[in-house]
Amino acid sequence: MSNPLIDIIKKAREQKWCTTPYCTTCGSREYRNSLKDLAGSLGGGLANALAEINPHELISIPDWQDALRVAIIDLPISLQVEGVLKSWLPKITDNIFFADFALYKIVRYLPPDNEIRNKWIELCMSMALNTKNFSLIESLLLVLRHKALDHPDIILIATEYAKTSAQMRRALHNACNLNVPEA
Repeated sequence: MSNPLIDIIKKAREQKWCTTPYCTTCGSREYRNSLKDLAGSLGGGLANALAEINPHELISIPDWQDALRVAIIDLPISLQVEGVLKSWLPKITDNIFFADFALYKIVRYLPPDNEIRNKWIELCMSMALNTKNFSLIESLLLVLRHKALDHPDIILIATEYAKTSAQMRRALHNACNLNVPEA
């Protein structure tokens, strides 16, 4: 069975609809109108489609990131975002790109004491330690900020990357006020 949100994202790509979040030119009008039709009056259709999304199918669509962000932004009830993020937790363990994107672009905006946010961080932390994925390590630093210092294993990996990466040096400096000399 096809996911209606995936179908809309594919149609947006085929029709060359704008899916840019906060677009000041067109407001992503065609795409957002399709999302509104899917959502219904309380957003249940959109929330359900988001919750049931297959990350592997989604990331196979070029430029899926902005389309996903707009769909999340357009959920009419903020609690629906938490429900969607909770439904994604078991799906992210084998999809580091999706996990990294969602952590950095969506999860990080939840309040620091939010249970779903903390479960995401815990799972992404485990994935980062297992894979040493550069982008996920960087995202964790930027999401956790100074609290990243409470996770020495992540800091150690980031410090190793920082020896040869200006990008990781910036992330460590901006998030944790750590300065790592270039190798």
